[in-house]
Amino acid sequence: MAIMNVYNAIDLALRDRTRPWTAPFVWLEGRTGIGHVKLLVGSMVAALAFVIASGRMIMLISNLLGFAYPMYATIDLMVKEDGQPETPSPPEPTERTGRIAPVSPATRWLTYWVTFAAVLIVQQLCGDLLQIIPFYFLAKIVFFAWCALPMEANGAAFVHRFVVRDHLKRFFV
Repeated sequence: MAIMNVYNAIDLALRDRTRPWTAPFVWLEGRTGIGHVKLLVGSMVAALAFVIASGRMIMLISNLLGFAYPMYATIDLMVKEDGQPETPSPPEPTERTGRIAPVSPATRWLTYWVTFAAVLIVQQLCGDLLQIIPFYFLAKIVFFAWCALPMEANGAAFVHRFVVRDHLKRFFV
């Protein structure tokens, strides 16, 4: 119901004859047969596609995509764990079983944020060089989407197991 109210309000504003944008929308609607609101939304999508394709604002968009859901999930985890008794960490894998110990959700999110910060620092230092790499920002978006997947075997767990445990742990123990 609220969406229809917004749609109707936008349609009324686009049809207001006292506004300067009415004439172009009336002309376009007459030529194409597409309604005012659909023309507006299509124009906005086309403008966004142009901005993304031209490379402008792509860094901001990739950073926002890498930040929005993980921030929500991290805060959700903190709120859920608030007041919960602390659980012991999972046992380390043994050589006999060859199994990989699971990574807790809190550890996965901490690994995600450390990885995200490290990528942003490298990007800040080498930004111009990274921008000439084809599809760098798309690869960054895909990597952080993999790291933030709501499953146990996501990219953050992979980074924790094979980078933190295997290579960085010796510097902190």
